[in-house]
Amino acid sequence: MTEPHAAPLEQSVPAGSVPSSGVAAADEAERRLAELDGAPLDQHVEAYEDTHRLLQEGLADLDER
Repeated sequence: MTEPHAAPLEQSVPAGSVPSSGVAAADEAERRLAELDGAPLDQHVEAYEDTHRLLQEGLADLDER
């Protein structure tokens, strides 16, 4: 049995149409990932690490509220 595949991001979510999440860290993480479009693969690891850090910080900030 084959599993359905999700449409590529560029087809399922038009650029610039994602509204702000209201969480600064999540919005910054999204912007950081968007910078990868067309970037060489050797830059992806650093961007993923930055994104992970941003999201961890955002979660920690939410826990403090």
